[in-house]
Amino acid sequence: MGSKKCKRCGVEKGSSEFYAAPRNLDGRMGKCKSCVKSSVRENRRKRSDQYAQYEKSRANLPHRIEARLKYQEKYKERILAYKRRWAADNGESITSSKRGYYERNREEVISRSKRWALENAEKVKVAKINNRRKRRAAKNAGGGRFTAEEFDALCSVYGFACLCCGVIGRRLEADHVVPHEGRFRRHRQYSALVR
Repeated sequence: MGSKKCKRCGVEKGSSEFYAAPRNLDGRMGKCKSCVKSSVRENRRKRSDQYAQYEKSRANLPHRIEARLKYQEKYKERILAYKRRWAADNGESITSSKRGYYERNREEVISRSKRWALENAEKVKVAKINNRRKRRAAKNAGGGRFTAEEFDALCSVYGFACLCCGVIGRRLEADHVVPHEGRFRRHRQYSALVR
């Protein structure tokens, strides 16, 4: 195998460091592989909007949509398991991203929610009825009372970790599992104790 000088970087390299180009006399491109890769990256960076638009238009072609739907149907369980695993591993990132989006687009999110509620009045009504029913059931089934000191002691026994997801450092809430009126009012007092 011979060597060749790259037209871009000017470094002498072995033939294997150049991509094949059958139309050239020596059968290799004039630029080495690393120079080709860097110019492709540079081009993509300069024209990122153009590439994004192109990819979006390709993704919406009918045969691609159909292929995506078939794939999703065939591997439904695998995709669902992956999404659950990813969500469990990236909980903090997801929460932070959602919070950031809401803070940047607060007015739009609120107006969109109000618009949806107006357009789906029946769904909102059913949801409110269900929420009231669940709240009554939780209140009747919950029972028990505890002081702020008891709650703080319980939290320290478990290392101030959320019993649901195991994350440490979040604000713990007394009404996390079975929320109801009496506990909800007191949880604000506890939040200062368990940060």
